[in-house]
Amino acid sequence: MRSVFHQPEAVVLASKHLTDGSGSLRWVYRELAPTEQQDTGWFLFADNDNKAWNDDPKNFMPLVIDAALAIESSLSFILDMPYGTDLVLDDHSEIKGWLDPTTRTLVWLSDASIVPNFKVIDGEVIEISN
Repeated sequence: MRSVFHQPEAVVLASKHLTDGSGSLRWVYRELAPTEQQDTGWFLFADNDNKAWNDDPKNFMPLVIDAALAIESSLSFILDMPYGTDLVLDDHSEIKGWLDPTTRTLVWLSDASIVPNFKVIDGEVIEISN
């Protein structure tokens, strides 16, 4: 499997709050085992989404990777993270970056000054020990 970043036909599912400009990117989740080849498994949620909104599939639309990167360019740093990845974009402090919402651990700064603890080698995600 190639990096999703290098598949121009690859898509994410994004909240329509992101595509209509009424919300800002806040949370991403990579679903396990997408069923379509172009499906990256990524869901993009807005800061004004709620449970009722998220429960209605009509409130999400597929976006090609380039359109998703236009919403938030720092997605390029996390797109190859493994299935099951769950991250929050924290831009409320002085430092903008991606956090693990459970541990509040910084995974990657949006300026790429923190390197993640994984590499993608021949399509496989390999964890790197620090």
